[in-house]
Amino acid sequence: MGISSVNFSLGNYQVDRNSVNPAMIRNMTNGAGNIKVENNISQDEWDALADRVELSDAVSKEDLTTIQNVGTACLKRRRELQKAYKESGYQDQEIKAELADCRVFRAGTDKIRESLALSQAQTAVEAAAGADFGPTSLVTAYCAYSDIQKSSIEPMMENIQGLRDGTSPNLYQGNEVKAFHGDQIWPEMNGMLDDAISQAKAGNPQEVDAQYYELTSPEIVGKLAKAGEAGCKVRVNVDPGRLVAFSGDHVVIDEVPDKLRALIQLSQVDGDVAVSTYPIEKQLKNPANLMHRKGLRVGEKFLLSGMNANAGSGENIDAGYTIEGPAAKRLAQNFQRDVNNSIGATNEEVYGTKALEGFMDGDINMGTRGLISLMDCVSGPSSPDTVLPKAKTAQELADVAASMGQNLSDYTDCTMEELTAKLNRGEDIPLSKGGKERFLGVMQRTLDITRSPENVEKLQDIDLPKGDPKGTSAVALADVPNERRATMIQAIQDAEEFIYVPAFVMTKSIAAVLVAKRDEMAAQGKDIDIRVVADSGIYPDGGTPNSTGIEFLEDHGIDVHWTLLPRSSGHDRKVHAKEILTDKGEFFGSTNFSNKGMGVNWEHSGYVQFNPDDPDSMAQRDSAKEHFLNLWDNESFGIDTKEVSTKRTERFAKGAKDFDVQVEDGRTGVIRDTIRGIQGYEKASAQYVDKVISSAPKAQDRIAELVGQGYDEGSATLITAKELVGTDKFYSDLHSMPEYKSLQDIADAKQKK
Repeated sequence: MGISSVNFSLGNYQVDRNSVNPAMIRNMTNGAGNIKVENNISQDEWDALADRVELSDAVSKEDLTTIQNVGTACLKRRRELQKAYKESGYQDQEIKAELADCRVFRAGTDKIRESLALSQAQTAVEAAAGADFGPTSLVTAYCAYSDIQKSSIEPMMENIQGLRDGTSPNLYQGNEVKAFHGDQIWPEMNGMLDDAISQAKAGNPQEVDAQYYELTSPEIVGKLAKAGEAGCKVRVNVDPGRLVAFSGDHVVIDEVPDKLRALIQLSQVDGDVAVSTYPIEKQLKNPANLMHRKGLRVGEKFLLSGMNANAGSGENIDAGYTIEGPAAKRLAQNFQRDVNNSIGATNEEVYGTKALEGFMDGDINMGTRGLISLMDCVSGPSSPDTVLPKAKTAQELADVAASMGQNLSDYTDCTMEELTAKLNRGEDIPLSKGGKERFLGVMQRTLDITRSPENVEKLQDIDLPKGDPKGTSAVALADVPNERRATMIQAIQDAEEFIYVPAFVMTKSIAAVLVAKRDEMAAQGKDIDIRVVADSGIYPDGGTPNSTGIEFLEDHGIDVHWTLLPRSSGHDRKVHAKEILTDKGEFFGSTNFSNKGMGVNWEHSGYVQFNPDDPDSMAQRDSAKEHFLNLWDNESFGIDTKEVSTKRTERFAKGAKDFDVQVEDGRTGVIRDTIRGIQGYEKASAQYVDKVISSAPKAQDRIAELVGQGYDEGSATLITAKELVGTDKFYSDLHSMPEYKSLQDIADAKQKK
């Protein structure tokens, strides 16, 4: 990444000639006069512009402005033309011609924009870099594709330099650490709480601190309650959920009643328990942002990971470490700070004034899960370890309401017929005035609990771990945005042999850093093994946030896969990790590799540096590597989206002026087809697992045994199935299913019969 030694002038900037050059400018402007947008110039004028560029080997500021203005207008015009061409039955040749010109021109402006971003980032980074600063190409790549403010670049680089030379105040020596990956994390969470309970009963109570984006699992909430009842000091800080829309004006608050229910349940414990909600509006300035941290502390030990504490978390692929020593003390101090910042917060400071003011008149909706949780709060709530019933139909929902002494008609104005239709279509349920009032009542009840003098007094009483040096591991902690960015970049920079990235989110900014690292190593005559596995889940808008990052990696020769995770039930699993594993260390924690995760949400991550002189440290590195390679070999799927899109596009657009652009556009369809195929495979895998389990008389006993050891039921079921048939046959059987063959057909660009 970065600017080549032979450059091309673009306005006041030097850009890589391989991306932007006179031939590219002439190609994009050839036919540009045909594009019907405001302020466009004639084709003769475009030809003259291309001549000037060729003669001067540069694009002047004035010509660049012309190109950029028309490029911006092309974005809307392209959508209009695509719609019109489709409505013509793909027959109108005049529309087709203008659309081709529009696509080519817009693709050119995208290249110009990317080249300028790289050049501007390089200028800013070089201005901030000291003489001995190392990874300028990695920092340049990150800054070019992220939304980092220029004022933040120098502080970020200072953080990187401190990590490089060992002087960073965020680097803590002398820690004892233990790694947990995949299905190992949930048992550790349970085990830490079980240990706290048993020690308290033995007369040695430990402080328990829990900070989570989602803290709704009956198992975990129930054990926090038991820890408090046994004599432990229990302090809780959670994300409150959001009252704002994901997009548009349709607000879905299914998660919020679950979160409030857990707080109310814990507040009723007879013991030293105090709860708080992080004030999103006050601290993060936008009610759509997240308090996304995931941390559990028991006594001297702190578990930092990416795993939530809701009922489905345990079967996800994630990464975490328990830490004892100076780093654990700092993590507890950060928790204490967040609790102090949460004390006394109002609902306006938590959820946002605007969201609350418009609540009663808004389009507010819940799923069946949220409604059942809300009704349980109104009627109780039930005890912390209670698993609430589920409802798939309108009648089942009405029956659950009745069992709680509630009337469903008090929560929604939908008739039973309307509810049935909505649930059949997978739609949310709109709250009525009465439903909204009941929800606000639960919210006020929670607020009164968190602001009560007794609760506030307890929140102000947090004891810190001693934090004495205990082991040999160095741990860098990434608390605020610039620390998170710096630690992520340094983790990649440290690598010499391999970089393995299982990621819930993979955006272009992180992908660019990986490419820059590969190129830096290549310039030194060295090879490095870089592999990325991206989660294949679909977001509420029907797409995936990982498309651009994966396509960027493919284009630059980095091996990438999509997750292909066997299931134990209809519930999907995720690669939920935010992990960068190298031969030198492991970056992990709550920070998604997105611009929002790195720079906006309230996150925390760590970077454990492997100690070559410590056999335990190296064994943990090897174990982490083994977990990733199993994911790569057996539970993920590779496909070259550009190759497949090229083959598809050749069937109808070979030789077209905008062929290359249509190939790029077609990659989105390839990814969507792949993800749908993966979903089909994963659903079929659940049927296979069920068949294996149901055919073994003692399988349920083994599942129960594993659950008793702290595993979630989904992981316990998968472990049992592998034990019954053997790991090799387990994956061989799955990869022999028709659904896997269908995925291979997509990868081979075979046409459906």
